[in-house]
Formats: sequence, structure tokens, C-alpha cells
Amino acid sequence: MELHTSAEPRLSVRRARPTEAASVAMLLRVAFAEVAPLYTPEALADTLADAEALRRRMDEGAVWLALLDDQPVGTVSAYCRIEGLHVRSMAVHPSARGHGVAKALLAAAERFGRERGHGRVFLRTTPFLSSAIALYSRAGYTLHQGAERDLHGVPLFELEKPL
Repeated sequence: MELHTSAEPRLSVRRARPTEAASVAMLLRVAFAEVAPLYTPEALADTLADAEALRRRMDEGAVWLALLDDQPVGTVSAYCRIEGLHVRSMAVHPSARGHGVAKALLAAAERFGRERGHGRVFLRTTPFLSSAIALYSRAGYTLHQGAERDLHGVPLFELEKPL
């Protein structure tokens, strides 16, 4: 008889604390490291918020932290805007991918948006983040036509989902 001793890691999502801003910043850097060369230096700097910027985000909106067995492995931020809830800075540590971390983070942000009366959630992404785009598509996000932008030389397009 074979005993199974390793349990699935326990996933939890909660609001990040200001004292965890440096940890959130590190998650962003690690998660984006593999695609960093595809960004212009200015676009990458805007994408990778530092601890101080993240503390400001916590005051202006919401920042979540995903934990697997109490280890920080993912993050996402959201802001209430007139046009809906703006989700940004989704990042999952490469070692934690495939555990439902991003899906749980999106669910937390969407719940936040519904609680605040938003009828729409939107995010912006780059065409080269194909895995993220596939995740957003599976979660019900669709392309918002005519909302294309440029982030310091990196093309962005907007995806949206009704809440």
C-alpha cells in the first residue's frame, strides 16, 4: 500500500499590507523577468512598481497578495475609475504557475469591483503576454475595440469583462 504524504499547497488571497510592499515589488520583478527584454526600459519601469509606489497603490486602491502555504507567490492591483474597475500589475511567481493563483487573484479583484458597484472590469496588456491573454480569455475577458494604447513604445490593448 502506498501512502500519499504530499498534500496540494494551500492557496489563499488577501489584501497586501503596507509592510509587504517590498515583497510585492519583488514578485513583480521575478514574474516579469522572462519578458523584460520585450519592454522598452521606460515601459518596464512603469510596469515594475517599487515598494513606495505599491504603498501608494494600497492607499488609492487595492493590492492583493496570493499565498501558497503562506509563501507570497502572486499579486494584483485594482483601482476604481469612472469607466470601471481597472485591474493592473498581475504577477505570479514562475514556480507557482499552474496552481490557480492568477484565477484566484482575478476573482478577488472582481469581487472588490462588484462590492463597489462597478458593472465592468478592465485591464491592459501587451500582445506578447500570450499566457496572460489566454488566462484572461478563459476568465471571460474580451477585447475592447478602439482602446489600443502605447506604453513608452510597447503596444497595449484593453480587455474587459462585465461584472
